[in-house]
Amino acid sequence: MRLNFPFGKQEFFVESLSVYRVVDKLARAGIEVLSFRAESKNSAVFTVNGKDTKKVFAILRSSCYNIKKVRPKGLSKVVEKIVKSAGLLAGVVLFTLSVLFFQARVLDIRVVGSGAYYREEVLRILSENGVKKFSALPKDCAHITANIISLPRVSFCTVGKDGGIVTVTVEVTDDDKTLSSEPLLSPATGVVEELVVVRGTPMVQVGDSVGEGDEVVKNEIYFGEEQEESSRVIVIARVVVAVPFAKEYAGSEENALLSAALEFGQTRDIHTTKTGEGFLVEGVALIAKSLNLG
Repeated sequence: MRLNFPFGKQEFFVESLSVYRVVDKLARAGIEVLSFRAESKNSAVFTVNGKDTKKVFAILRSSCYNIKKVRPKGLSKVVEKIVKSAGLLAGVVLFTLSVLFFQARVLDIRVVGSGAYYREEVLRILSENGVKKFSALPKDCAHITANIISLPRVSFCTVGKDGGIVTVTVEVTDDDKTLSSEPLLSPATGVVEELVVVRGTPMVQVGDSVGEGDEVVKNEIYFGEEQEESSRVIVIARVVVAVPFAKEYAGSEENALLSAALEFGQTRDIHTTKTGEGFLVEGVALIAKSLNLG
């Protein structure tokens, strides 16, 4: 009797203001994203196994994503070899088992595409997910793909497995620009209001006091049981520092508020006090700075 297996793949088109979070959201639900390609700032095309189609619709539609199927993506090649004779020589059996063993192991890792210069970062991400030479082949590449896509300017990533070869294709935009490894420094003296760190080591927490120029996110990551070893990375992070201010402006209250907004940008907790010359505006300015993160 011939068996049918759901080995098909399905391609989707998705639109959202947070489209880059699709891979992470699906990964948390245990769904492997086979490939991901950014079409624009708010849209992308990605591929999953056909068996996960209903789950993808359920997860993303409930999260306000505009999603639709594009087309099926071929069939996986299923190769089954059946031993036809019980009298095979022991040497042939041993050879076959050896081949199967090494085919299930990582013999080489290749990083290709316009983002191949991210090789060290990609190898580090693979290692963090247990993929290295002579380890077992990765079964679920969703977390790996999500981490690679989070690198600056990466618009497409896919992890392929062929025998013992793992090939990671990384495509970037603006690949003529060179990124340097540098820490994220505080833009002002105040209190950390918000801190987002995708890559790098945070040196402060929300609520900590910082001075202008203080190191907020270090351009290194630490590993090993005692966290004694470190490696330089490209920082992907953003910090917002809350800075109290008080300044007097001449003229009307409306003019004072407008002048404060132009001078300090985003603010909160604003209040005014009438003075002899105009109005004193007091509040908290929120000053942001980021590295490789919009």
